[in-house]
Amino acid sequence: ATDLAETVEAINACNEAGVKLMIGLQRRFDPNFLRVRRAIEEKEVGDTIIVKTCSRDPAPPPYEYVKGGGGIFNDMAVHDLDMTRFLVGDDPIEILAVGSCHIDKSIEDLPGSEAFDTASCIVRYPNGVNAMVDVCRQSSYGYDQRAEVLGTKGMIATDNVYPNTAKIYKNDYTGNADMPFDFFLSRYFEAYVTETEAFCKSLVEDTPVPCTGIDGLVALVMSLAADKSAAENRWVKFSEIIDQVYCTSPTECVLLAESDLFPAGFKP
Repeated sequence: ATDLAETVEAINACNEAGVKLMIGLQRRFDPNFLRVRRAIEEKEVGDTIIVKTCSRDPAPPPYEYVKGGGGIFNDMAVHDLDMTRFLVGDDPIEILAVGSCHIDKSIEDLPGSEAFDTASCIVRYPNGVNAMVDVCRQSSYGYDQRAEVLGTKGMIATDNVYPNTAKIYKNDYTGNADMPFDFFLSRYFEAYVTETEAFCKSLVEDTPVPCTGIDGLVALVMSLAADKSAAENRWVKFSEIIDQVYCTSPTECVLLAESDLFPAGFKP
């Protein structure tokens, strides 16, 4: 589902059928991001001030992938937006987003944020934390996946992950012998395994899944709000997105603005 009405219908259908629904936001299961979250939860760096994430792909996707994909906020930045919420541990209030095209000029004729290959967002949280996200569809130095959290007593950050720890020392270069993992399947291999194990465990033990349909729904709201912000050049409250949504049959769900699906901060 790529729109909120269909997403709500899918969640309701699973609830009505008694089926467990888990969303594959795999970064939540990555040991590097989990370590950052633990540092936040245990106040190792004090109270959180700023969260930063970046996602930069090694090469832009084909034109056919971008066309009709919902734009860079929906098909790419949604993972980073979700990660800010995962790390901050609170529900956001509003977002400011901008986008541009620097890499693949062939997409400039596409509508809205489908014409962007580069974008930045600032997400404002109710506890005074600001989160900053930057994404780009091409990085000449390889797949770039990092996060940083500044706290009142220090900072914690994740670096890129490499296939090995070998370093090379030459008269014109000192550093990693090889490039970082080339894309998400290799970079997040361990996260995918952990994610699958977590889902299987929830089925076997009949316990709640660790990444719910609501988590996916909120991430989609965040990406749609970013899209609206970039289009209208202004801060957009997430409650504005909820107020526009309707639900259709067969689930006959009520208007999202009146439902209990969303956290209180997302309601108009």
